[in-house]
Amino acid sequence: MKSKFRLVVLVIIVLAVIIVGVITSNRRKSSNLEEIKLVKVNEVTRSVFYAPQYVAINKGFFKESGLEIELTTGQRSRCRNDSSISKSM
Repeated sequence: MKSKFRLVVLVIIVLAVIIVGVITSNRRKSSNLEEIKLVKVNEVTRSVFYAPQYVAINKGFFKESGLEIELTTGQRSRCRNDSSISKSM
């Protein structure tokens, strides 16, 4: 009789822990949606090397983590010396 009582108490405890975990998880997800932060990403050029980033943005993986990505492509640098480009040095 004692073993059945212990089993019932153990099952009730396990169920209570699972229910509390589910409720807590749902609260975290809803609070993350309220706290979306904007991150501006400037890449040098569009390239296949950034493919994982493009997939993550399009699939919404960043938004699930509370981030909104603003992706821009940078311009060529005008800081380099023109004499290095010209043929007359």
